Amino acid sequence: MLGVVAVVALAQPPRVRIVRGFPSPGDYPEGVAWDGSGLWCNNFTDGSLHKVDSADGGVLEHYQGQNLPGSPEGLAWDGQYLWSCDWHQGIIVQFRPTPTGIEVENTFPKPANSGPSVGLEWDGTSIWLSCWPDLSQGLEFGQLFKLDPVTLAVQQRHVLPVRYIEDLAWDGRYLWSAEWLRGIGFAIEPATGDTLHTYNTPGLYPVGNAWDGTYLWVTDTDKDSIWALDISGITPTASVSWSHVKNLFRGR
Repeated sequence: MLGVVAVVALAQPPRVRIVRGFPSPGDYPEGVAWDGSGLWCNNFTDGSLHKVDSADGGVLEHYQGQNLPGSPEGLAWDGQYLWSCDWHQGIIVQFRPTPTGIEVENTFPKPANSGPSVGLEWDGTSIWLSCWPDLSQGLEFGQLFKLDPVTLAVQQRHVLPVRYIEDLAWDGRYLWSAEWLRGIGFAIEPATGDTLHTYNTPGLYPVGNAWDGTYLWVTDTDKDSIWALDISGITPTASVSWSHVKNLFRGR
């Protein structure tokens, strides 16, 4: 199912409150996920995976190798397993950290005719995957896929008005993501792919997104940091074009 999208934004970029932040455990943080007790974060350059204390960023667990994605992107927690995707191999991996190491449950190929896979999220019933443009297919914008959690068959597909979409978070109503090259954070209406609630991210190159029930967590590959954001004050207004949204964020 191909969604036709619209964009909703404010007259000027709203501000979010930075609740706290700390350096990421790796030098190129990618996906981030909340498991109910702590944050998981993977690192692109060395394939490492860390669980960190959400209060101060202290490393609680560390894994590397063991069939983890070597060039990991998004990260999601489904209540039992973590999910990640590999930029170079084009695979999606379902796995579980244990006291003795990583147990890989399943490995899947990314959907056919999709660009590089960069973001994952679990909404309670389905897996969501975000991908960069598939230039080989003539697509210039990012894609969003809703996937069956068992087979990863495509249930729904949207082409978004965003080129370099990143990791995903689910707050119970919207999917949250960011545009990597523009420092724009936004929410997505999952049924339609409409892009809403636009805001300035703390760093210029936002990547990871996770929701802990109160705050939105984001990572950034320029600042190599992780932040908790209070987004409670962001609300949608009238529809405008994505070109207008980009103009709002010029000169940030």
